[in-house]
Amino acid sequence: MTSPSNQTPYRRHPVRWLGVLAILLGSLPALASQSLTLRLGALNNVDYLAELLTRVLQDDGLVVDVITIPGIPTTRLERMLEQGAISAMLLGETPARNQRLLPIYVEMTDNLMNQRILFIPRGQQERYSRVHTLEDFRALGVVAGMGSDWRDLQIWQANNLPVTSISGDWRRLYEMLASGGRGIDYLPRGAMEMAGEWSLHRKLQMEEKLVLVYPHDHILYISPQHPELHARLARLLPQAHASGLIRQLAHKHFQAVFKAPVNLQQRRVIHLTE
Repeated sequence: MTSPSNQTPYRRHPVRWLGVLAILLGSLPALASQSLTLRLGALNNVDYLAELLTRVLQDDGLVVDVITIPGIPTTRLERMLEQGAISAMLLGETPARNQRLLPIYVEMTDNLMNQRILFIPRGQQERYSRVHTLEDFRALGVVAGMGSDWRDLQIWQANNLPVTSISGDWRRLYEMLASGGRGIDYLPRGAMEMAGEWSLHRKLQMEEKLVLVYPHDHILYISPQHPELHARLARLLPQAHASGLIRQLAHKHFQAVFKAPVNLQQRRVIHLTE
């Protein structure tokens, strides 16, 4: 028979397991904090943005779920971003946005958004085919149509190019341009946007020869309601740019810009200043 002095009292086991249980329970909030839901507006760049943000956040240890919100104009999405209803949005940088939102100063599309290709009315190609310089383009006297909060608006004005802007849903510009007599002659779109849009607007045509380029790409804005997300992405996105991940994914999602009929690399470049 084993002597009482050699037996381990049973009462010690509950204490040991209680300690282990406390450690496990204490770790649950930390585990839960490693999941993140991103809410993004369903613009034509949403698949690219969702994959890029998911990749960098997952590599940083988060489990990421993406919810896309369809059918909402850009102007309203920007208000939702300010209020925290969506998490992040690619936009041209403006002083007003920098005050209302949380910017991350990283070129986010490998300079595909700041290369602008024009929608024009059908039958108007010949006038643009003669353009080789910014002076030639100015001499046409054509008027751009834009949304009132577009970064392009300031750039066109700085380059002494006529422009008309509208507030509210800028998508009305497609019909205004197609109908004629509405005071606009063309609608500039980012190369990556044009790649997805040219076939959707049959009353218009994509201008074939030119690309208007200004220096700065779109950047990512984060909702001011999500400062922790901003801090994390402000650390991760410069790494994604330096590693080539942004270029890799931009070319994966927008490879159509380099093919017919967009043919970005075969166009005459008209340089704009900012």
